[in-house]
Amino acid sequence: MKYFLLYVGSAAQAEAVKRAMDRLSATPAESAFARAPTWEIDHPLLQGRTLEVTLLTDLDGVTPHLRHFPVDLLIYDERPAGNEPTIEARAAIRKIREDVATFAELWGPDFLFPMSRVVAILRGDKKSDVARSLELGRVHVRDVIVDPAGTAQLLRWIFRVIESQRTEIGHARGEEVTPRSGIAFSGGGLEGFLFQLGCLHAIERSFDKGEGRGLDQAVVYSGVSSGSIMAAMTAGGVPTTEVIKALHGKSQTLPPLSSGILFDVAGVDIARRIGIESLSWSGLDPQKWVNKILRAFPTGFFRGEALKKYFKSAIEKYHFKDTFRDASRDLELYIGATDQDSFEHVVFGKPPWDDIAVSDALRASCALPPFFMPTQIKGRWFVDGQITKSCNIELLIERGCKLVFIIDPLKPYATLVPGSVDKLGGIYSTIQAIKALVSTRFNVTLMHLTERYPDVDFIVFQPDEECAELMSGSPMRYTIRTRIVKLAYEHTMRQLRERHQVYQAKLEKYGFKLLPVMKLLELEKEDARFFKSLG
Repeated sequence: MKYFLLYVGSAAQAEAVKRAMDRLSATPAESAFARAPTWEIDHPLLQGRTLEVTLLTDLDGVTPHLRHFPVDLLIYDERPAGNEPTIEARAAIRKIREDVATFAELWGPDFLFPMSRVVAILRGDKKSDVARSLELGRVHVRDVIVDPAGTAQLLRWIFRVIESQRTEIGHARGEEVTPRSGIAFSGGGLEGFLFQLGCLHAIERSFDKGEGRGLDQAVVYSGVSSGSIMAAMTAGGVPTTEVIKALHGKSQTLPPLSSGILFDVAGVDIARRIGIESLSWSGLDPQKWVNKILRAFPTGFFRGEALKKYFKSAIEKYHFKDTFRDASRDLELYIGATDQDSFEHVVFGKPPWDDIAVSDALRASCALPPFFMPTQIKGRWFVDGQITKSCNIELLIERGCKLVFIIDPLKPYATLVPGSVDKLGGIYSTIQAIKALVSTRFNVTLMHLTERYPDVDFIVFQPDEECAELMSGSPMRYTIRTRIVKLAYEHTMRQLRERHQVYQAKLEKYGFKLLPVMKLLELEKEDARFFKSLG
């Protein structure tokens, strides 16, 4: 397995590194990064591992490199060579950390690079080594070594650091097998579902299934809210192409996914609730009318039963049983929902909640107030899973996944125009506020997990500004379905091209292979005709 190292040091120290590479008989490699020497090391001390080492002498070049090229371990060497001054490790790593945080705000959470993938080589100062090491540890730097005696000692240290990050899963009888991978879907109402559909369509199309695995060969799938539908469909092998066609009534295998299925009005339930409350209004003090009106207000305008039946039928068409307990499946499916009374986040698919129908779990997870009514399962009432959990990422890590795809559509549309949100009214501002709360919670969680689990590779897809603006209104707009799916597809393809080398390096470790950039461009032209044919 190949590991990518970024070695950062002074210009004079770089010459020492080059001499060390000669001693190790390292092979010069074609540099993907301008003016950056790169070598491949295949040495007995690495016990079958291969290192690709890129050398940088400019701290300002670190963040652009992290943006476009894979890095499993960043080594900062503060040791001087001769009389040349160097930047002390704490100051250098502080700058790297601040630059990463700044650009993550611009480029999104997919760019997050954890400090737990950073190590430092200190020059050696008995008075300050311990204090400086502790200070670096407080900002999550993974390890330090003080002035290693030679190349062999340094290489052994690097190997030990890499081994401490490696997964324990996937090794049997000394032979390496492919580590586990999974995909986590967040929510976002109908618009979130449409974004995920377009995004997933792009990912499915971009994988070279002849040379590697497809996304349907991931091991663990999790979803909350509308993401639970995408999780179940992907696990069930339902092609995204057919779902997109079904939105326009043109699928050969799925019935039309019309607005009537998505929005089955709970007329009887609403009338009954209003009727029960109105019976007790006779002689009521007018001051108490407000409480009565609030009680009469329905908990949901749509039943969600038609949607439940549709997806039960859809997954069964592809021979996916409507149960979490299917011994014939070599995958795991988990769906999160919220207990309406205790606000506990419950995961269907985990005991003791693995004995229910998948379609019932989908119905519960998608019960977004006040759009869909809550649903009862095993004597408890459930509403939308995203109320208590932005995305069940931790669950995939708990299940041993070392490659985690995340599709998170719930992102607010940010604008610098003062008063633009207020101008669009209360419903719009409320939806934007909810999106901001959920999105902030998601970003904080992901940042924590990347630091805590440096051995886990995350690939995150979120809407760009154009998508976020289109999705900034009501999360239940059906009429713009094609525009959202198409924009999500195009944005995802663009992201895959821009960070192609980063993604390809991550994916290869887990048995996936990304198509070349030129092939991705050809696919986009082909799919443009497909979207146009939908009308």
